[in-house]
Amino acid sequence: MPDPSAVISKVLPFCVPSDSEEQGIAKTAQEAKALVEEYVARLEDVSEVVFGGSFAKGTWLPHHADIDIFVKIKTSVGLNEFEEMGRRIGSEALKKYGPRLRYSDHPYVEAFVNKVRVNVVPCYDVEQGEWKSAADRSPFHTQYINSHFDDKKRKQARLLKKFFKSAGIYGAEISTEGFSGYVSEVLVVKYCSFENILRAAADDWQQSQIIAVHDYNLDLVKTFSSPLIIIDPVDSRRNLGTAISPESVAKFILASRAFIEHPSVEFFNGGGGGGGEEADKKNHILSSGKLLLSNLLVVEFSHQKKSPDIIWGQLKRSVNSIAKQLELADFEVLRFSCVTDERNSAVLVFLLEAINLPPYTTRKGPEIFRRNDTAAFLSKRKTKPLAIWVDGEMRITMLIERKFTDASKFIKSLLINEQGKNGISKDLIVDKIQIYSAGDKKIIKGLAKEAIGEIVSTQYLIFR
Repeated sequence: MPDPSAVISKVLPFCVPSDSEEQGIAKTAQEAKALVEEYVARLEDVSEVVFGGSFAKGTWLPHHADIDIFVKIKTSVGLNEFEEMGRRIGSEALKKYGPRLRYSDHPYVEAFVNKVRVNVVPCYDVEQGEWKSAADRSPFHTQYINSHFDDKKRKQARLLKKFFKSAGIYGAEISTEGFSGYVSEVLVVKYCSFENILRAAADDWQQSQIIAVHDYNLDLVKTFSSPLIIIDPVDSRRNLGTAISPESVAKFILASRAFIEHPSVEFFNGGGGGGGEEADKKNHILSSGKLLLSNLLVVEFSHQKKSPDIIWGQLKRSVNSIAKQLELADFEVLRFSCVTDERNSAVLVFLLEAINLPPYTTRKGPEIFRRNDTAAFLSKRKTKPLAIWVDGEMRITMLIERKFTDASKFIKSLLINEQGKNGISKDLIVDKIQIYSAGDKKIIKGLAKEAIGEIVSTQYLIFR
């Protein structure tokens, strides 16, 4: 069996950018920062422009560099003006690069400079702990990591990020709900090495595991609710684990166990949910996937062009709501997913135990000795039952006709009549809605194929 350390040594060179790439990114970063500084030089309310994120900390992955530029704004500026300044500074400073507005806790501007993503983010120029906006902590995060990292730890952080990325759980964006770059770095500060982190996750982590570099207030921590509680070393009142979904935590724990038991470079291949097993994934879709196609309900539609953060939020809320409504209508939902091209097209997919149900179902009432409850059960029926009887448990049972027996028709009624209600985002769908069973389509392509792949594929590296 390969030694984890031997595999890590083999993979590490591929997690570190080449000298030429580092020089190219640094040149682009300075070019973008100079444009921002030139624009803000005339603004009295801007106190400083600084780098942040993985570029500033030297922990970015080869071919995946993002450059974060933070514009520090004086605290005397009101929140509305602060947000407007952030939009204007980024848009005007980088206007020749086609900037676009993005949203996190507040607006920021994104542009691609020499094919490198550059984010211009406003933050207040505050003392530590005196936060006025969500981005105010970021410069302190950069200072903290740089003060606790050396070259060895930077390499360990890059290994961890590559591992997360290959497992499809890297990034705190709502589309992923995974481990952010900063969380990766905090884990390295806590455990010192990539292998130590995986061994802790594999052997020690429990439900609502508390991970803290420094002392913390236990009473405050008890108010946190997440599968993994990670105390921000810059702000002990903040739980970095809030943005990480239970599924992402579970995937990481299982992937850690699998790597420790069967170390392989495959855990570092790929950049999506396949965990370096794209060929296996395709074969799985072709084999067992075919057996599931007739139980897959696909919803394709066009949506308005919005910030990716907004549209992903709307999609996730809506797909969760539709799944709950399907369950209430007696359709058992085994799994569901959503995908968008972040422009104007999206797909929802539901794996159901059955797309079509029998025309009738039973409703059981209380035992007949519970007189008032029995009377209420009989009086509250909305339609005349097809049949009614007392069963062997001495409970009244009704046979009633279902309103919907076809899941596709039920979803169509939700999307036409319930948009803006029951958690389904208002005006989510603007045009070209198609609802169909995947088994009825001879050819499935594009976003639908991607969404179906997420539903029917298995990460074989984790589930050996």
